[in-house]
Amino acid sequence: MGMSYLFVSHDPNVVRLLCDRVIVMRSGRVVEQDTSESVLGDPQHACTKELLTAIPHPPLPV
Repeated sequence: MGMSYLFVSHDPNVVRLLCDRVIVMRSGRVVEQDTSESVLGDPQHACTKELLTAIPHPPLPV
């Protein structure tokens, strides 16, 4: 279709589900960009790593 959307989120799980490409910004500057699989699967920048560690994880059942 040749259509693009700009989706802004602070939730990496939602980004992973909806986006093909990701741009991570800090203080208005791009710090990392690539496919969502690459950025979220193997983050290179400290800011991206910080965002990913902030994802809440439910406790495992006992």
